Amino acid sequence: MRRLLVSLLAALAVAAPALAHPGHGDEAAPVAQALPRAEAHSDAFEVVAVLGPGGALTVYLDRWADNAPVDGAVTLTVDGQEVAAERQGIGLFVARHPLLAQPGARAIVFTVSAGGAMDLLDTTLEVPQPPAAHAAGGAVLDLLRNGAVQAAAGLALLVLGVLLGRASVRRPLPPMVEDGEAEGRAPAADPAPAAAVKPAPRRVAAALLLAAALLPAAARAHPGHDAAPGSTGVFDAPRRLDDGAIFVPKASQRLMAIRTQVAARGDASAAVRMVGTLVPDPNASGRVQPSQTGRLEPGERGFPILGQRVERGQVLAYVTPTYSAAERGGLVQNAAELDAQITILEARVRRLVALRGSVSEREISEAQAELAGARQRRAAIQPALSGREPLVAPVSGFVSVVRGAVGQLVDSAVTVFDIVDPSRLWVEALAFDRAAVERVTGATATLADGRVVELEFAGRGLTVRQQAVPVNFRVPAPPADAPIGASVIVTLRTARPVEGVVLPSDAVVRSAEGPPVVFEHASAERFVPRQVRVQPLDGARVVVTAGLDPGRRVVVQGAGLIAQVR
Repeated sequence: MRRLLVSLLAALAVAAPALAHPGHGDEAAPVAQALPRAEAHSDAFEVVAVLGPGGALTVYLDRWADNAPVDGAVTLTVDGQEVAAERQGIGLFVARHPLLAQPGARAIVFTVSAGGAMDLLDTTLEVPQPPAAHAAGGAVLDLLRNGAVQAAAGLALLVLGVLLGRASVRRPLPPMVEDGEAEGRAPAADPAPAAAVKPAPRRVAAALLLAAALLPAAARAHPGHDAAPGSTGVFDAPRRLDDGAIFVPKASQRLMAIRTQVAARGDASAAVRMVGTLVPDPNASGRVQPSQTGRLEPGERGFPILGQRVERGQVLAYVTPTYSAAERGGLVQNAAELDAQITILEARVRRLVALRGSVSEREISEAQAELAGARQRRAAIQPALSGREPLVAPVSGFVSVVRGAVGQLVDSAVTVFDIVDPSRLWVEALAFDRAAVERVTGATATLADGRVVELEFAGRGLTVRQQAVPVNFRVPAPPADAPIGASVIVTLRTARPVEGVVLPSDAVVRSAEGPPVVFEHASAERFVPRQVRVQPLDGARVVVTAGLDPGRRVVVQGAGLIAQVR
């Protein structure tokens, strides 16, 4: 019995690693493969068929040129037998047939009809062999994966361990019979002390208890070790392949909205990029500044707020002059002298007018002119004494800057309000290539959020600033929410021709090594990165001058998502 228990424990000890790690030693686990699949395409359509568990064939129908799903109909024949395909959505169908569950090569012909066009696409689908029968160890492992069997086996081992543990408890020996001594016989040899009893049953019990605890965990350590590759859709995930290409299944392409374009060479105009700033049109904007030092006071409606519409000549605030005692005394003195002079001049004019005919008209005119000049000088110093200087809007527009508060002291160097017209904007940029500026055929500006607006060349400066030529552009149709003062990317189109493949800017991404790349749609679910050399064309397009052959399908939408696949 003891030998049997020891053999059982040895078998469990040997089987435990095998349960946790099936295979041979430290052999690496095989790489999970994708589901069995086949593809076919023509100049118009592209079909991908993916075989799922139970012989369910999922069919994806797309246009070959742009990879967009096609809203059409698909019928198929498998080894000459017609199979109905159930429509699940736009460009998505599911077909079932017993032949698809039998291993071997299956010849499939797809009949595609969409938009009045019809096409036949043929391909071959390799249906894999079912998983081989389990070996004895595998059968035991499958049995152990059953929850009821695990519970029963663990309970049996636990009970057996408890019984063996109780049997191994040390018990007191009965008293020694000394009849032999009484009869004169030699005493028997002393029995072995209790401590000398072998504790093998206790060790066996402990091992059985440990096995009862670890057996379910060992059975669960490597589930599905013998599952056939592709038996579950979890393996159909985007991933990079060993050759650097990227595998993206059709289901993921639909989620990522991958779109392609057939590369074609053509002529374009070379472009130059520079950094510019969005500024208001100087003819439709203005700054409100006081002409003298004073204290700000609000108008009848208070200070204008940001974004408020104002009209030309509208009073925005007042400035009350502030003077020292000496300055105010001088102003009062000048006002008093002018008042006295005006009084004298008025009396003289009245006297000369009364003597008209006795005095010359010239003398009367000179007296009247001198009186008018004195009155004007008096009116000019009156606001400085007790009046307020109104701050009026120089143009009609919207308030973009407010730098004032009630009671704030300002001088002539302080701009209190900025007024702009958002419908009339300019772009200021610095061009380091003077030759390119002289041959401008068009320009665009790319905002921070990716929007592109057209520009009109206004002119360039003659004075170099920061070793560059300042260039101005008008924005004919600026966006309503254009951020004034923000930086933009200005793309100048020049008259110099350049030959290459014109692509959207989103088609070019930066690789991990740094150079720009585009993704070629090599097959239905395989994308290959191609290093290219590009030049800017405008804010939304680039021209590829090297690294891409005509006729290739290039990803123009979703390239950034493909680049993130690891």
